[in-house]
Amino acid sequence: MKAILGILAALLLVVVAYFAWTTYQIRQAAVGPAKEIVSESMSKSGDVWHVSFVSKFDASVDKVYEVFSHPERSHELAPDNVLKSELVSEQGNTKVVDLIGKLDILPPGFKVQSIRTEYTLYPEQHRMVSKTIEFKLADINSEYKFEPTPDGKGTLLRFTQTSKDKGGIPVESVQKGALRETYVTQIRAVNRALGLTPADQKRAAG
Repeated sequence: MKAILGILAALLLVVVAYFAWTTYQIRQAAVGPAKEIVSESMSKSGDVWHVSFVSKFDASVDKVYEVFSHPERSHELAPDNVLKSELVSEQGNTKVVDLIGKLDILPPGFKVQSIRTEYTLYPEQHRMVSKTIEFKLADINSEYKFEPTPDGKGTLLRFTQTSKDKGGIPVESVQKGALRETYVTQIRAVNRALGLTPADQKRAAG
C-alpha cells in the first residue's frame, strides 16, 4: 500500500511540475523579455489580435530585405521550428509558400501546424505583405516595413499584424504567446542568415 501511495505521489509531483513549467513557458512567450524586440504592442478586440513589433538589425536594409523576401528558405534557417518550407508558386512579385511549423508553446495536438501563405513583395518600397490562405487556427494578415536606422548603418523592421481567431485555441495567453514566439523565431532566423547570431547560439542551434 505504501509503495502504491509513493508511486501516486511521484506521479502527482511530475504532473504538477509539468503544468508549472508549461505555464512558465506560456508566460515567458507572451510577456517575457526578448532581445529581438525593441518595442511591441499586442491587444485583442473581439476575436482579432492586433500586433505591432519593432526590431533592429545590424545590417543594411537591402541585405535584411533580401533574406525576408525568401520565406521558402525558412526550413533552412530555422529547422527546429519550420519542419518544411516549399515554394508552391511564384508569379511576378507574389509567392505562395507551404510551411509546416512547430511551436512548443501550443498544447498537445496543436504543436505542429500546416500553413499556406501568400507573400507579396514591394522591393522598391522595402515592404512586403503576407496573408494565410490555408491555416486552421487563424486568418493572419501581416505587413513588414524596412527602413534604415538614424545612423544609416542598420535596419528597423516595423511589423504589424492582425490575426482573426478561428476558435482552435481558446486560451488567450497561449494565442498571444504563439503570435509573439512566431515573430521572434523569424527574427532569430534572419539574424542567423545575416551572420549576426553569436557563435555560441549558432552551435546551440545546430
